[in-house]
Amino acid sequence: MRRGRTVLLMIGIVCGLAGCGQDKIPEVSSVSIGKDGGIVQQIVGSFEQDYYDMDSLEALASQRVTEYCADSGADSVALASVEEKDGSVLICFNYATDRDYKEFNNRELFVGTLSEAGNQGYGLEGVAFVSSDGKPMELGYMEDHDKTQIVIIGTKPSEDLVVNTYGKVLYINQTATSDLDVSFAGKKGVRITHPAKEDSDESVLSYIVFQ
Repeated sequence: MRRGRTVLLMIGIVCGLAGCGQDKIPEVSSVSIGKDGGIVQQIVGSFEQDYYDMDSLEALASQRVTEYCADSGADSVALASVEEKDGSVLICFNYATDRDYKEFNNRELFVGTLSEAGNQGYGLEGVAFVSSDGKPMELGYMEDHDKTQIVIIGTKPSEDLVVNTYGKVLYINQTATSDLDVSFAGKKGVRITHPAKEDSDESVLSYIVFQ
């Protein structure tokens, strides 16, 4: 419970969940999937200087990383940077695995093959997919289930997130099947917009198939 409260506090400080050491601050937060299994979480948000300062924010983030690594292993999570530019705060975390991202943030994230996702109990048969040219696709018609990769990620109301993959995105879940706006963002990216809802903190999954 302590982990979850600390993460929520950090998110609240920056007012959202995007750039690591970049000259220009991205407008949208992002999670990038590495071919080696690593995950980069880039966070950007406005900074309320009347309530917090950069030193306290960095100390809070560092403390959270230290606590997590004490339980999960020395290099499971690393704080790459905390910066302030043009009134915005940038925080970047590196995760050794998708499981570390999931446990650190208390948010769903799975990266693996279609076969592995099915074996772990994700109900992919009930997901309606669509290709970049708008053609519907069902799981049963997809080829190479042992090689084709999928990202399954959860977002909560008011989140706006770009997911970057190391391969070409083939299919995403159809927006009509959820409250999310899920769209292609280039050949290797997907943008997920989760509309704000009053009195709701429910996480909704998005599905990204790539190769």
